[in-house]
Amino acid sequence: MPEPWVKEMTKEMAAVGKLSNLQDNSDEANKAMAVMRKKFDEAPIVKSQLNKKVRLPGYVVPLDAERSEKREFLLVPYFGACIHTPPPPANQIVLIRPTVQSKIKKLPESMDIVWVEGEIKEGRVSTSQGVSGYLLEAVSVVPLRG
Repeated sequence: MPEPWVKEMTKEMAAVGKLSNLQDNSDEANKAMAVMRKKFDEAPIVKSQLNKKVRLPGYVVPLDAERSEKREFLLVPYFGACIHTPPPPANQIVLIRPTVQSKIKKLPESMDIVWVEGEIKEGRVSTSQGVSGYLLEAVSVVPLRG
């Protein structure tokens, strides 16, 4: 994540913490959440990492019920991300797009921990589970353990 954005968001999250006395679903709480969600969905990516071959670990968040080696999924940094709302910022979510040539050792299931290899690209895509900041066309998807 870009360092200036991290500093800005750290301050903003502290300010949101001061709103802890708000009632859930009140107009004021909903407004504060909408402001934070917009900032998370528009979170800047690290452009210096684009178009590089990478190997990333993360948790799988399927985007549909299709049980195919070619189904797209989100790669997220922690267990429960995107399943429990709100999802993480877009700069922490990678849309994984397996290709015809992808080597997939085991079909990934929800919240499996995997290593994914491929070339990282910019890919701000809004999905049912969250907004990705990156796209990776997977060359390989393998379980982290096993």
